[in-house]
Amino acid sequence: MSYIIVILISYAIGSISPARIITHKVLGIDIRDVNSKSAGTSNAVMTLGIKYGSLVGFLDLIKGLVPVLIVRLIFPSNEVIWFVSGLSIVLGHIFPIYMGFRGGKGTATFGGVLFAIVPIQTLILAAIFTILTIVTDYIALSTLIMVTIIPIVMFFDNYSTVSVGLVLFFAVLSFYKHYPNIRRIIKKQEVGLKEGLSK
Repeated sequence: MSYIIVILISYAIGSISPARIITHKVLGIDIRDVNSKSAGTSNAVMTLGIKYGSLVGFLDLIKGLVPVLIVRLIFPSNEVIWFVSGLSIVLGHIFPIYMGFRGGKGTATFGGVLFAIVPIQTLILAAIFTILTIVTDYIALSTLIMVTIIPIVMFFDNYSTVSVGLVLFFAVLSFYKHYPNIRRIIKKQEVGLKEGLSK
């Protein structure tokens, strides 16, 4: 019963979309109609520029961080339920029921989840992610590299098989969600970081 309650509440929180709310308020449009057509941080940066894009990213990160911290306080010795909560939040972000299951890609929110569970490793990975994004100019490429590294790091840090499996599931889902971005990068149609920051 605890797992069911945690999953439902976490999914509901994850379904709240700062990207859609802020973009509609600032530009009067649905963010899912422009650029990558994703209701998430990277598209918010590309669409709104660094100021509002950073706000969306911060809110998405907090959305993953705070609920998982609360779950950790309630279940301090149950590592698996932390990741179950985190993945449920991410699934709510990616597939929000009230938005026709068309949300974001979950990267910033998942970053918040990881920070709640493994803060030191997350800070290191965030630094690597930032460097990769600057070098490649594409958030999508950096994201896919990072979601490949994370389950490997967790495996060698002796996390449970179930926890690693949940993170690996997100990694596979992330590759699926970023497939259109990769196609646009190959066709040189993707909006790069520098262009997004120039807004």
